[in-house]
Amino acid sequence: MPGAQDVLREIVALNKRRTSEGIAPIEYQRWLDLSAQLKRQFPGHPPLGGRGETQIRVEFEDYGSLLDTAMYNIQPIGIFLNTPFAADVGIKLGLVVFVKESGREYRGRVAVVSNNVGPDFSTIHLGMGLKFVEQKSDLRALMERLHSESS
Repeated sequence: MPGAQDVLREIVALNKRRTSEGIAPIEYQRWLDLSAQLKRQFPGHPPLGGRGETQIRVEFEDYGSLLDTAMYNIQPIGIFLNTPFAADVGIKLGLVVFVKESGREYRGRVAVVSNNVGPDFSTIHLGMGLKFVEQKSDLRALMERLHSESS
C-alpha cells in the first residue's frame, strides 16, 4: 500500500495536469479517489488541489466518431463521454477534445447533466452526458457544424 508521501506526490502531479493541459477521464477518477483517501488520512486539513477547474482530455480518431457522441436531447447539442464512471450531475468541467484525423484540439466548458444516459436516452453505456455552459466555444461551434453537415 502506498504511503502518504506517494499519494501526495501522485495527487500533486495529477492536479498540475488537471488544471492545465487536461487529464483523461480515468485519471480524473484516480484524482478523485486520491483526494478522498487523503481526506480520510488527514480529516482536519483542507483538501489538497481542489482549486482550479478540471480539464478532461479525450481523443477521437475522426470527426465522425466525435459526432457519434452528440446528444440532441440536450439543446442545442450535448456530448456523451463513454467513461467507466460518471462525475456528479452539476459538476462543471473544461473539455479538451483532440481529433487525431486533423491533429486539431477543441475546447469548451461543460456541465454534467446525466449519468449513464447517452444519446437517444440510451442506457447501454457507462458515462456522462455533458451540456455546454458557454454560448461560444470552438468545441460547441464544431459540434453544431458537424450536426448541420450531417442533417
